Amino acid sequence: MTNVESAQTAPWETLAVCLLLLVAPAVVSQHVFRAWHLLGLAGALVVALFASTGELAYLAVAVGAMVHALTVVRATRTGAATLAVSALAAVGVALAIRQDHMAVAFGLSCLCIALRAGVMPLHVGVASICDRLPVVQTQQLSSTIALVFVHLRFVDHHAAAVALAPLLVRYGAAATITAALMTLVQRDLRGLYRGTTAMHGGMLLAAVGAASLDNFAAALLVAVAMGLALGGLGIMITSLEERVGPVSFQGPGGRAGTLPKLAAAFALFGGAGVGLPGTAGFVADDLLLHTLWMESPTSTVTVILSSALLAVATLIAFSRVFLGRTTPSLAPDLYPRERVVVVLLLLLLLLLGFAPGVLLGPADAFLSNLPPVS
Repeated sequence: MTNVESAQTAPWETLAVCLLLLVAPAVVSQHVFRAWHLLGLAGALVVALFASTGELAYLAVAVGAMVHALTVVRATRTGAATLAVSALAAVGVALAIRQDHMAVAFGLSCLCIALRAGVMPLHVGVASICDRLPVVQTQQLSSTIALVFVHLRFVDHHAAAVALAPLLVRYGAAATITAALMTLVQRDLRGLYRGTTAMHGGMLLAAVGAASLDNFAAALLVAVAMGLALGGLGIMITSLEERVGPVSFQGPGGRAGTLPKLAAAFALFGGAGVGLPGTAGFVADDLLLHTLWMESPTSTVTVILSSALLAVATLIAFSRVFLGRTTPSLAPDLYPRERVVVVLLLLLLLLLGFAPGVLLGPADAFLSNLPPVS
């Protein structure tokens, strides 16, 4: 396969990941997803990833954000407002591109990513969605991956991206360590999920900042690994709570004996989120650290420490929820439909862990060969 042919597979591979994260919650959760919601988001993903112009791509991103906002508005007005603001920012990017104000477009696009990824202190909307509708957050992650792809394709080849890279890297690293520290003091699974999401949001912003140094494929892999790991973790938290109710770390543990498959899946997704060897998270973290080192060694050390802190918090949460004396329960382990989703997500994490070139090669050919924007 030639480089040109390989490059053309990048949007298709990204779309496949996004659609899996979009559909997975509807398959496993008791939450009712309307058909218009799924079709609208799927259509927005297709247009965003295959649009021929930046204006059209960002308008599709804005439409997707508004569909998410309408989905969550009854459960969390804060989350809906954040998504609506991100939609307005995406429209602003489209207008800036049309007027050839690429520095403005880059800034607004970074703001949009920060809002959608839950970067502190802009994390309140996403944190509210994580707390009240984790399965919708999984779908929101699918749209965030598409947003990162669009950002890398249309606005990250501008001189402003290179000039602002050090600032974004340092800000992302600071947001990462702050969120990682938060995860250590959480008292329930929803709190852990909020903190984990914010921590990964900071890492994603740092990766996007460093992408302008010809590391576009690495930034995309960070977004994909984040989506798969956090999406799977959110689904497992939802599945557990549908069986036993809200889970506090001060409550009874020992659930691994009665829910072994769910416990194993939780551990694997949690591990992927902190760079478990053999998963996409390991490769993504490795590439990110090499990229960050070129911009800021201090930020690199900060991100490494953040991952270590999150690993400790994840292990603490797993031990308190699943280990210890077995707690009797009549709740069934993972249903067949849940097993299918878990297997697909884990297979993708392992595929990109052992053969990252499947995505990195096409993404590098597609995103790195675009002409720089003056």
